Amino acid sequence: MKIRTRITTLAACLVTAAATFTGVAQASPEVTLKLAHVQPETHAFHKGSVKFAETLKEVSGGKMEVQIFPNGVMGNERDLLEALQIGSLDLVTVTSALTSKFSTNYQVFSLPFLFDSYEDAFRVMDDPEIRGSLGEKLIGKGIRPVAYWIGGARSYYGRSEVENLPDFQGKKVRTMEDPYYLATWKSLGAIPTPLPFGEVYSALQTGLVDGAEGAINTYVSKKFYESAPHVAMVNYVYSIQPLHIAESRWKKLSEQQREWVKQAADASSTFERQIILDEDRKMNDTLASHGVQVTRPDIGPLREAVAPVYEKFRKEFGDEAYSLVEQIRKD
Repeated sequence: MKIRTRITTLAACLVTAAATFTGVAQASPEVTLKLAHVQPETHAFHKGSVKFAETLKEVSGGKMEVQIFPNGVMGNERDLLEALQIGSLDLVTVTSALTSKFSTNYQVFSLPFLFDSYEDAFRVMDDPEIRGSLGEKLIGKGIRPVAYWIGGARSYYGRSEVENLPDFQGKKVRTMEDPYYLATWKSLGAIPTPLPFGEVYSALQTGLVDGAEGAINTYVSKKFYESAPHVAMVNYVYSIQPLHIAESRWKKLSEQQREWVKQAADASSTFERQIILDEDRKMNDTLASHGVQVTRPDIGPLREAVAPVYEKFRKEFGDEAYSLVEQIRKD
């Protein structure tokens, strides 16, 4: 009797073990994707990456997983795109300004006052026709955009108060080294001064520059308010942040796997944008808590002043490229 009981128990254990083993085997990933970005784990881009990874694992039933490499451990943004092209990375998220170095269509997002609000930017980013137009040339370079995140609205912060257009006259303003950012600040009467991002704090602290342009959530996280306690909310650029997949990897995926990637990309986009919106709604209180003085200059005169920047774009890229501007601006 005891022998029979032991045999029965052993058989049950073997069945359980086999079931467990089978479950593990079924859950083992068939595809592992490598995703890299340059921001810390506290940033919205990392949180969006995590959401992408979690969703992809969920919708694929564990058949696809993502390894995330944050903090620029895989290189700067240009390094990431080049790695994507040769297939040593599967997914990266980088600025539209950097993406434009690989497909000039993306330069349109560097134009000043192109969008009136986050909602306006989202409308354009989700328009299938516009996304198709943007992605076509990029795919030919081995880079396929699968989602569009947002990095925040770029404004001005400086050592002294700015209330209107004349207040920008003669101010040395640190900008990204983007030709349309430089042209914008020149049109506003400032002296655009490109500097590496890592030098912004000391440049403000020493007075090398009078101010800088950038996303205000980054201004807070980097404590730029310690040397530049004045913010002029102009929201002149809404920073578009595409999530790209290597075309070489995309071609290797089955139709089902591609559908899972699309689902994960859509979920990450909704999630990441909401983080930025939530941060933006709290921004007035956040700035006040740090003693920051906020002004809101009249945007009308600023829009008029930067009209030459649009003419520059039209002359450089032609009427066909400019038609994208008109498409974006239509109601």
